[in-house]
Amino acid sequence: MTFWSQNKKLLKLCGTTTLGISVLWLVKQIKNTYDTLNNVLDTSVVNFLEPAKYPDFEEQYDDLENMDFINMPSINFEPKQNMWKTLKFIYARQILKWANSDKAFVRENAVGRLINVTNLDNWHYSYLGQQLNAKTAVTLARMKNIDYRLFPKPPSRYLTYSYEMLVKCMKDLLTSLNDEAPHSCVEYFINRALEEDPAQHFIEHKSMSELRNRIKSASDILPLCLESLLHHCSLGNNGHDIIRLDGLPLLMEIYNRFQNDLDTKVKLCNVLAFVSVYPNVVEDFYKTGWITVLSKWLNDNDIRLSSTAAKILSNLDDNRAMYQNSLHILHPLYHCDQKALVDVIFVHGLLGGVFFTWRQRRANVFSGLFSTSIFRRTVTDVQSKLLRTSDPLVREYIQDAEVKDQYEWDQVGQDFEFVLNDIPTATNVEAEGPYTCCGNNDCIAQAAEDCCTHTSCWPRDWLPNDCSDLRILGINYDTSLSLWAKICPNEQKKCTIDERSDEFLTSLLQAGVGDRPIIWITHSMGGLIVKNLLWKAWESNSKRARKLCLNSKGIVFYSTPHIGSRIANLNATASLLLWPSVEIQELREDSQGLYKIQENFLQFIKQVPLKVLSFVETKSTLVTAIKFNVLFVDSHSGNPSIGEYFEVPQDHLGICKPANRMSFLYQKVLHFIQEIVEETKVKDQINIGLEQ
Repeated sequence: MTFWSQNKKLLKLCGTTTLGISVLWLVKQIKNTYDTLNNVLDTSVVNFLEPAKYPDFEEQYDDLENMDFINMPSINFEPKQNMWKTLKFIYARQILKWANSDKAFVRENAVGRLINVTNLDNWHYSYLGQQLNAKTAVTLARMKNIDYRLFPKPPSRYLTYSYEMLVKCMKDLLTSLNDEAPHSCVEYFINRALEEDPAQHFIEHKSMSELRNRIKSASDILPLCLESLLHHCSLGNNGHDIIRLDGLPLLMEIYNRFQNDLDTKVKLCNVLAFVSVYPNVVEDFYKTGWITVLSKWLNDNDIRLSSTAAKILSNLDDNRAMYQNSLHILHPLYHCDQKALVDVIFVHGLLGGVFFTWRQRRANVFSGLFSTSIFRRTVTDVQSKLLRTSDPLVREYIQDAEVKDQYEWDQVGQDFEFVLNDIPTATNVEAEGPYTCCGNNDCIAQAAEDCCTHTSCWPRDWLPNDCSDLRILGINYDTSLSLWAKICPNEQKKCTIDERSDEFLTSLLQAGVGDRPIIWITHSMGGLIVKNLLWKAWESNSKRARKLCLNSKGIVFYSTPHIGSRIANLNATASLLLWPSVEIQELREDSQGLYKIQENFLQFIKQVPLKVLSFVETKSTLVTAIKFNVLFVDSHSGNPSIGEYFEVPQDHLGICKPANRMSFLYQKVLHFIQEIVEETKVKDQINIGLEQ
């Protein structure tokens, strides 16, 4: 008799017992895993952090805001089976409970974890999106690499409307806005462009050319309506009326119809910027789907959309810093946990703009003697070569060869230096370099890349990569050369240097400027505005304004006419014909107003130490309208008689537009900023040591 036959019952019993115990163990492990995920974030702690029903106890739990569990490492799952997707979904639901918190630091940490939960099914994202509240959606929209399926899709009220019906709705909106705040420009537009019977208008006025101009399709009329709406929002406090009259859903439908029209999207974005400065509007933005659109615009390549979208989302997300229409965020566009150490503020000049004054100058400085092939290969080059083969050994060999080449280049580069571009032709005694850079300096490789690409805003694309810990802002304002240009009769335009200084000072204080060290970078008339702004802030009784002055550490002048420009001098006959604008009149050479601003500025520097850096053009600028070369700012007017002074062989337009990062115009400013940042770090470390 075999062993099996003798012990058959015992073996079956042992096998059954073993199987049963294994199943029980497996079930227990699954249950433990479920409980762990279900309780990875204890939601009861929220009751301590934000006791909504018992506000009297809020102060007792403020010390819990810095608990260690907030900084616990994120859990990253990459499952392939549906079971693991379900577990990730459970985890995301728990994270979402924290993400909907009213506490900003809790919400931001939870949203940061939520975006790491990836590869879920569509219905998972749909469910999570329905649980988002407005504040959480705004915080999510300001993050990088988000999945847009997390945002719920809003109802489309005007989906079945034709273009003609949308024009009728837009006319009703403009009419209602005009009834709330009468505006002659809007009234004229409604009566002329949106009249019911353009043919009857032609019969009455007998103008064939006018009829041709007026016969437009409804799709052509809608962008014109947006332009009229944008102009109406720019006057007074009319922007909030769009919310009250339920205009956001209509604007959303216009966006859906014109998603490929960049100009229309820019107008829509500017309208929303006016609306975003009012309190308690985040729910309206969220319900109409604008948060999702703004998040997409934040990633757009066009700076007019990305910068304005960043401003709108910041206004909706954080009431501590409010960015008015004249102020634009250049960096950081996304939410950043690390606080900036220094504010860098760019102010353009006459006929300039934040989106085109600071663009890269187009020039091929490496043609001829130098070739981009001699410069170090970039990481992109290495990666492109590695992608050509899938053989691990070949990939490793290529990578080792590239590392060796770069190492050899670094060793060779130490033996020689490159002379920077745009080297000054004259300086003062205080002036210092750098005038060259070492052969293995990063700017060499960067300059080679800059020749193959072009940036419309070097402060946004170059500075953050070369110097961290910065918040970069740009001030934007409209200027004109002549009063013959069309002027809105309702618009009380602030054109003088004094008026603009007051306006910008208010906007900067609302944005939190003054709480950290400040560096001003100006071009042309922008330098005059900043000088006057600093003096007025210093003379004011406002503690915040004086703090802004005390925290101002440096100022850069790109061809600023400190005592005026000869070009602005016009005789009586020319003044009658050209009717120069207020800006031109104030920029006349030897203007008493400019002398006063310069005198006040020098007096201000005696009381508040301020580093000064000045660049002045030496080449004439070709004015295409008259085909004539003009030197806008000469060395006499461009020298503030204090600080470092450089005369650079560029014209008035190119003086603030470096061709690449090997330009002296850029490297000098970069070193100027880096010095102030390092001084700030040292000062902060000393303060921390004293506190301890």
